[in-house]
Amino acid sequence: MTGTHGVPAPDRGAGARLLMIEAAERLFAERGINGVSLREIGAQAGQRNTAAARYHFGSKETLVDAVFRHRMEPVNARRLAMLDELDDAGRENDPRGLVEAFLYPLADMLGEPGKPSWYLRFCVHAAFVEGTAARDLAREEWTRGVYTVRERLLDLLAELPARIRDERWVLLSSYLTHALADREMAIHHPVSRRPTDRRVFLAHLVDTAVALFLAPVSIETSALIERPQ
Repeated sequence: MTGTHGVPAPDRGAGARLLMIEAAERLFAERGINGVSLREIGAQAGQRNTAAARYHFGSKETLVDAVFRHRMEPVNARRLAMLDELDDAGRENDPRGLVEAFLYPLADMLGEPGKPSWYLRFCVHAAFVEGTAARDLAREEWTRGVYTVRERLLDLLAELPARIRDERWVLLSSYLTHALADREMAIHHPVSRRPTDRRVFLAHLVDTAVALFLAPVSIETSALIERPQ
């Protein structure tokens, strides 16, 4: 069956795109970006046309961005609201508040027993795919919240060399995302130890993340920084 322009009818419209976005999120989370083909994503989404994913998205990078956008729009909205609350309270540069503004909206994407989620594990695999909004946070409106958090946090480390500041952001964002991805895995693949209470887990994660980000630079590290590259 084909549509009026020769495009297979099952592959048309927003419904088909959403099915492929959700299939891509799950498959990328489970097997990595390079472990899944566009053809397989279309098939998993129930598309009879084997070129459906390429037709709708053009490339794997564009599909990765589509998954990010699908999940990040509500995350971004909550994050911006939290930043506004920090501003109203005079805490716009408070490190704990900024880390919470990164973490808590992202933690909203965690599922629960019987209601699986894959987004956090997807993020671990997809965060460094070139050509996506995750690599250029200033590019899209739906990454404005995380971009603002990053810039405010980096301002707190203005006295450090630029490469150390940038590395602190990578360490912080990676630490928080991986911690959430591990919890996502534990929720749906229980091991002998049950996950910590959610509120305790998130509060403690903020504690350790703030300590990581604001850790003093040691004499040893300073000496290495000062060496010619």
